[in-house]
Amino acid sequence: MLAGHWQDFKVSGLNADAAQYLAADWKALSKHSIQSAGYNAPELILPLLKYVGGAKLMTVRHGPDLLVAFPVSSKRLFLKTWDTSLTASGLPDVNAELGASALLAFINAQTKPVLFNAIPARGAFIETLKKQSANFKIIHTWQRAALKPTGAFEDWLQNNFDQKRRKEFKRQRNRLSEKGVMTTETLELGQDPKHFVADLLSLEAKGWKGGRGTAIDANPKLKLAIQEACNNLHQSQKLRFWSLKLDGKAIASLFAIVEGDQAWLGKIAYDESFAKYSPGVQIILDSTEALFAETQIKQIDSSAIPDHPMIDRIWRDRIELVNVFVAPTSISKLRFNVIVKLEQQRIHWRVLARDLYYKLRGQHRS
Repeated sequence: MLAGHWQDFKVSGLNADAAQYLAADWKALSKHSIQSAGYNAPELILPLLKYVGGAKLMTVRHGPDLLVAFPVSSKRLFLKTWDTSLTASGLPDVNAELGASALLAFINAQTKPVLFNAIPARGAFIETLKKQSANFKIIHTWQRAALKPTGAFEDWLQNNFDQKRRKEFKRQRNRLSEKGVMTTETLELGQDPKHFVADLLSLEAKGWKGGRGTAIDANPKLKLAIQEACNNLHQSQKLRFWSLKLDGKAIASLFAIVEGDQAWLGKIAYDESFAKYSPGVQIILDSTEALFAETQIKQIDSSAIPDHPMIDRIWRDRIELVNVFVAPTSISKLRFNVIVKLEQQRIHWRVLARDLYYKLRGQHRS
């Protein structure tokens, strides 16, 4: 593959139907991406585009080669990397060899600024993006829990928690075991993930999300998307799934996506009638032990909100994330700065309104 000027690259915005034909090319791109995209894996995004919609797939090609792929939604004043309830980052797949030229071609083809949402504050992608953008502005920075596994799980457990906390974990697990036969079921290669997904959706529907009507099971299109996505991810050997069971019945469920030396936690759900025994914590510990055993993994993103009341106290490492605006030279500095300021103000007032809502209801965010 030969490098060329950015004008030699073809930039396209594809609808959901057209995007489906790119599955093979996108999977090939993901294996040579400048930085593992995780949540924006084609195995996950293509089912979301097919069943849920509301976005288009931005691509950059050089001849037959796909060099950039990621979904965006269109706002009145700008484009934004697509947010869904199953994705927690706007990091795109970008070819490692021609990524700089391809990103420049993408940026220069736009008539609106582009907001990359929740991307790692450090790494090859943001450094490349910064160098190719005439207009570049970070508008929001935050951290979320992560795990950077080194050594053995037992050593981590010993060093990460004091004796009192470790005894509490053991006590809760013992109390659960007294209720029946407790097992942790792990998705194996070649096994159908269908019942793992069913357990997760059932537990979520019975919990507070079900009560609020925001559970995946209440959204038929989203339900189809996660079922197909999990099948796709499992076929690509990217899916990990755990189900904590009591007498054969799931009381906690969690999945993760693994790509190269990176991993990302997905949805978690648990039976709230067992809340005093912390089944959610127990399955986090089980999955942590399993991920420690995959010695190629260097970092696991929790996907959680900042200051999450559970995962922050278990995983003590942090990942810094940013929201960043970029725009081509064809957009004036004045216009760019006005749009940036308006979005910053919107985020500020939204956070204030959300925090007030939860305060008045006496609830914690999760």
